Amino acid sequence: MDYLIPITILLPLLSGLAIFLAGYQGRKLVPFGIAASLATLLLSVGVVYSTFNGAKADPNSLATVGSAIEFAPSWLRIQLPVSIANHPVRWQLQFGVDGIGALMVLLTGIVTAAVCIFSLQQIRDRLHQYIALILISESMLMGVFMSMDLVSFYLFFEAVLLPLILLINGWGNSKEALSASRKFLLFTLAGSVPMVIGFIGIALQSASITNPSTVDLEVLSAMANQQQTEAVAGGAELVSTLATNQQWILWLLLLGFGIKLAVLPLHTWLPSTYAVANPNTTALIASVVAKLGVFGIVRIVLPLTPIGLASEAQILFASLGAIAIVYGAFVALSQSDLRKVFAYSSISHMGFVTVGLMSLNTEGMSGAAIQMFNHGIITCAMFLLLGMLEQRRANLTFTMEDLGMAALYPRISVLLIFFTLAGAGLPGLNGFVGELLAMMGMTRVNAAITAIAVLGTVLGAWYGLRIVQRLMFGSDGHSKHKPLIEGQGDCASLELTTLAFMAIVCVYIGVRPAGPMKMIEPDIARLVKVTEPASKIMHPDVDTLAQTAAK
Repeated sequence: MDYLIPITILLPLLSGLAIFLAGYQGRKLVPFGIAASLATLLLSVGVVYSTFNGAKADPNSLATVGSAIEFAPSWLRIQLPVSIANHPVRWQLQFGVDGIGALMVLLTGIVTAAVCIFSLQQIRDRLHQYIALILISESMLMGVFMSMDLVSFYLFFEAVLLPLILLINGWGNSKEALSASRKFLLFTLAGSVPMVIGFIGIALQSASITNPSTVDLEVLSAMANQQQTEAVAGGAELVSTLATNQQWILWLLLLGFGIKLAVLPLHTWLPSTYAVANPNTTALIASVVAKLGVFGIVRIVLPLTPIGLASEAQILFASLGAIAIVYGAFVALSQSDLRKVFAYSSISHMGFVTVGLMSLNTEGMSGAAIQMFNHGIITCAMFLLLGMLEQRRANLTFTMEDLGMAALYPRISVLLIFFTLAGAGLPGLNGFVGELLAMMGMTRVNAAITAIAVLGTVLGAWYGLRIVQRLMFGSDGHSKHKPLIEGQGDCASLELTTLAFMAIVCVYIGVRPAGPMKMIEPDIARLVKVTEPASKIMHPDVDTLAQTAAK
């Protein structure tokens, strides 16, 4: 067992609880909270290193979910006080990390450390409580990305909601913070109900095969793969029956995960939350929390319901992703409030992740996996920069009418231009890699969806350059403002170091994507083993479409 996993989960949790429960004296523990976030970042790097050098996928294994490192203590194996189809349910606490999970663990470590560091300058009220809640959120997020059983996945997935509600409501920059936190709560709870029913459905299907019923994702994925193999060997009728059995579970899961993913038309909680939450809080939500829905699809939907997904939802969900790309870009173009520009930009760029996942092939899913990490880094940096600008305007909302800021804040301007270009998919930066692979994968399935996504890249460059032109340089290229707050200068050394580190990550992945791609390769291979055959079974004209697109 690898004890690095429980330490990575427990360190931020215990540190956050210690600061939070210390009450007024917790103010003295702020440096301890910063140190805990940095220590967790180092632990996440250790998780990535162990995963990269861990066990690889067994080509003979039926399981399509696996771990390079794992933690499953035998003393935490219990029989739950429920039964499925008169079969008891046995739960073994199962943590594990594969390549995709390791990328998300690293993203969580980077984003949380950056948010805590920036909070020192930007959070003036109850700083110790804010950092404590950020650390507790980090722990819950780590638990989601390292869970390898349905019970712990669900518990961590829902537990992260509690500190986020407090962060949105307690440190919101608007009188609408309470309303936005309620909307976030209601949408999330609305997604939790169908998700837990879908989990029960998965356990119900396993009860017909194993006794006691299992919630182990590795075992469940092996069973799903075996069922698909037997159905294909039995002919079209058995394939159709299996698809029908999986579809009701599939739609429940997609509804639950789709709300967290903010897929159209379930996205309305996102702009209101981003508009009122503190930019540091938004950086965490947009960069990591918004990836929970995508990760749930990768970890549960793809390996456990592949035939059901390919039969109906694949093209529909891919189309929604492509529409989100164009819709988000057009709405971002029409906004003047930078918070809303970044919010709808996030919806647009997450559409590429959806399109890549729904290709159900190696190129598309690899692009989606790497783009989850890339989007998180870029979005976090953008919202942190926005927070710096708002702070220099007495915490008032920044708009596109605040022209010519480059002369006042050259370092902030350079960083904002850099991350804007990374988000726009400039070759040589990380955003280009994920978006290109996602579109390559979808081209093999549906060229029309790819064409819509390509339009979104053009629009993304348009509103990105619009931000740079109007906000940084003004309409005539000259600054029209004096410093907004006396004594608030350009980017401080600690802030500059943090953002420079994130910029280096963007350049590294853009120039040398082979490292992270090699780490996720075994996991993509496992998923392709079950999802690509399902797609070809349900869409036999895929190869024809690919040949047509190639011509």
